[in-house]
Amino acid sequence: MEKEKEQNENAHYAYGSQVIDGINGGEMHREETRDGTKVTGSYSYNDGFVQRTVHYEADENGYRVVKDDMEVVGEGPVFNAGGQADVQGSLIGKYSIKLDTDDSDKHYKDIRA
Repeated sequence: MEKEKEQNENAHYAYGSQVIDGINGGEMHREETRDGTKVTGSYSYNDGFVQRTVHYEADENGYRVVKDDMEVVGEGPVFNAGGQADVQGSLIGKYSIKLDTDDSDKHYKDIRA
C-alpha cells in the first residue's frame, strides 16, 4: 500500500487529442494533465447541434466537473463527401482521412503525407 501511495504522489503525464471531422461535420477535443495525485483536464465535442466543453479535476476528493459550457451551434451535422477528417494526438501524431470513392470495399482511405 505504501508503494502505491508513493507511485501516485510521483505520477506525471500530459496528453491531448483532437478530431476535426470535415466529412461528417463534427469535432472532438481532449486534454489531461496529472501532477502527483491531482488530475486536471477538459473534453469537448461539436456534433453540429451543440458545442459542449467540460473542464474537470480529480484528486483525493474524487472527480469533479469545475466548468460545463454548452451552446447551440446549428441544425445538425453537415455531410461533405469531399471533406477530410484530421486526427491528432500526443501519442499518435497527426494524420488525415478522406472518403474512398474508388474502392467499394473500403469507406475511408488514409492520406498521410
